[in-house]
Amino acid sequence: MITHWIDGLPVPLRAPTDLGWVAPWGRVFTVLADQDSGNLCLGVRAHDGERLFLKMAGAATSRYEGTIPDAVERLRHAGEAFEQLAHPSLVRLRDRRDLDLGDATGHLLVFEWTDAIPLGRQYDRVHEVRALPQPVRVDLVSQLIAFHAHVAEKGWVPVDLYEGSVMVDPAAGRAVVCDIDLYQRAPLTNTMGRMWGSTRFMAPEEFQLGALLDESTTVFTLGCLAHALLGDSDTKQFTAWEASPRQFEVAERARSTSREDRYASVDELLDAWGRAQR
Repeated sequence: MITHWIDGLPVPLRAPTDLGWVAPWGRVFTVLADQDSGNLCLGVRAHDGERLFLKMAGAATSRYEGTIPDAVERLRHAGEAFEQLAHPSLVRLRDRRDLDLGDATGHLLVFEWTDAIPLGRQYDRVHEVRALPQPVRVDLVSQLIAFHAHVAEKGWVPVDLYEGSVMVDPAAGRAVVCDIDLYQRAPLTNTMGRMWGSTRFMAPEEFQLGALLDESTTVFTLGCLAHALLGDSDTKQFTAWEASPRQFEVAERARSTSREDRYASVDELLDAWGRAQR
């Protein structure tokens, strides 16, 4: 492991890497270098005082097991997804560009910074979200469903959607989707056997080689995400549920193991969730 230093902060990488591309964006105030995605992420304060979030592929990050060219290609794809799926519930992409790293080419995505709270359990801040009033958390579920209705309308299918893909802005009562890097255009077929993702949020077809992944798959995952905000995403039992029995029934139907028993579309799930609130 080689420790690079940038603006007084350590950046541990497996190999020497040119980080000279960072300086024009501003001064680094936080480093996230241990992502298993192969991305190096930096919080930067621009010269005008604005904060930005930089996500870069092309460096040998400490936990990444794949090849750097694959990481670069995935981040290029991610930039396209962020542009195509722009929405008020999605973090805003400011810029995307290739990087000249001397003997290699990297890629960079530049986002607006957000102080929203990450929902992923790896950040150990979920208790802050769960402390929000129940009606606020019910509405957060609505926002996540509405965003994914937009995703479906645009002809895309989520991959690797789980609680770690979501942040929450408590002051605005707003859900912020921050990671759509692996979302794919429909139609999508399972070519991996076990797809990317957390097993707590994955539909049965995400484990079946050759299976169709579509809106029904999205409906399943959204039913599981409702438990991340209102229940227990591990057990998904009613005893841990903090909303109404009708809303629990909607989440249960959404995450049925039988595709035929789920809601037929994300729009249908959104309608059912809204009716259960009344």
